[in-house]
Amino acid sequence: MFKDTGPLDAASILLNLTDYRVITATHEPAGRQVLIEPVATEAACPSCGVLTTRIQARPVHRVKDLPTGGDGLDLWVRKRRMACQEPACERCSFVQTTAQLPFRARITARLSQRLVDEMGCELRAVSRVAAAHGVSWPTVMARLNAVGELVGDVDRMFIRRLGIDEHRFRKVRYARGRNGKVVRIEPWSIVFTDLDTGKILDIVDGRRGATVKRWLKARPRYWRQRVQVVAIDMSSEFRKAVREILPKAKISVDHFHVIQRANLMITQVRRRRSHEVHERRGRAGDPAYKYRKLLTCNLENLSITQVERLKLILEADPELGVIYGIKEHVRQLLKTRDIHDFQSRWAVLEKSVKATKMVEAKSLFRTLTAWRSQLLVFIRTRLTNARSEAANLTAKNLKRIGRGYRNHGHYRMRILLYTAGLRPC
Repeated sequence: MFKDTGPLDAASILLNLTDYRVITATHEPAGRQVLIEPVATEAACPSCGVLTTRIQARPVHRVKDLPTGGDGLDLWVRKRRMACQEPACERCSFVQTTAQLPFRARITARLSQRLVDEMGCELRAVSRVAAAHGVSWPTVMARLNAVGELVGDVDRMFIRRLGIDEHRFRKVRYARGRNGKVVRIEPWSIVFTDLDTGKILDIVDGRRGATVKRWLKARPRYWRQRVQVVAIDMSSEFRKAVREILPKAKISVDHFHVIQRANLMITQVRRRRSHEVHERRGRAGDPAYKYRKLLTCNLENLSITQVERLKLILEADPELGVIYGIKEHVRQLLKTRDIHDFQSRWAVLEKSVKATKMVEAKSLFRTLTAWRSQLLVFIRTRLTNARSEAANLTAKNLKRIGRGYRNHGHYRMRILLYTAGLRPC
């Protein structure tokens, strides 16, 4: 079945490096050493294209390759410096290159591809991948930067529903400005997400509306005209930027942030009532403080025991009972599916807020009034920023594994490269 191919041919097959053959292989206590050379004996001059077989020198260089056989492998390549035989050519000599070892390459192309695949398909730190393959951190990052420029061509993507959200890039820093004053630096990043697939389109350094406006302006005109709905959190700067650059797109506000505002209203009232009644902050012995989490939970998700505890809290303080009812009105408002039900629930909420004198409730209602048109878009489309939040979680997991990032360019490239290989959710 098998024919004797000879020791050198068999070694070349086992090494499996395209366009190269094994000349010699040794096994020493320090490890294995393999010397290879290109199979082709002629090469074309890069300048004039004339083929030549004349060899001027045979330099030997050490290169990095994929691990073979389990033990350490030192791969040495005997290159050929060819002499150009065209008299009119300005280039006197050139080094023979192959697809696996381009000009001045110190690692093989298949090792370079393996580095990119491992960094793109797995949440691993760059230093871990570099140590596993015996290369340096700058070597891995150079390969990732080269590939990262080709990933994430947003202008060629068909985006109908766009999500915009922000997350903290790194810890707060303090720097001294030119006038001598200490300046607080907020390192935030804005994530643009395709809400149809959950794919991260881009990560931009910043947090303000001007950053969103600048990114949207950089997109082609046909790209901007395709966007139909944009989901954001309750950021007036984001809303203003989207209205200016995407005037035809509808804006949907994420209902999670609306509920968050309602829960914040309950917390503010509970703290205020604690100071008014006890003249101090809440303590573990106070029922309203001990079971404060029940005030922000959905009523239908509570057990019978938890419902009884909640009733005791609300009966003990009428203001907490009123503000809890307003919070539930907000939840019922967000559950509506058509404009008629929305208008009915809105009227009930407005009547409840006007019946109370609590500033926290009136402040929440003013906020909801300012975002009423965006709430209507949410009711009709049910479009949320859930996939944007999932994209933020992916970015944070990557940041935790890398123990944080200082270079935003590397941070952006790692996220885009990793999410490019994910399947649409």
